[in-house]
Amino acid sequence: LLAVAARRIMMSGSNPRISAQRLSVVPDDMASAIRAATLDEDVDRLFELVDGVAEYDSEVAEYLRGLVEDVAYGTIGELFGG
Repeated sequence: LLAVAARRIMMSGSNPRISAQRLSVVPDDMASAIRAATLDEDVDRLFELVDGVAEYDSEVAEYLRGLVEDVAYGTIGELFGG
């Protein structure tokens, strides 16, 4: 699942600093929760989950936090297979 998301981030050129390998540090269950919160447009849950991503990679979390702040649900959904 995250391998697909990792390829999408590389192909999208959304943030060249966030490599496929770095995105893959997000555990599958967390990625699924991010996808669900994105579909529900649950901003509070997304921020909570992004804070959890920081435990694995703070730069990935910072990038995702920016997407949530920008209400870029489409990009988040693409990254996590939504």
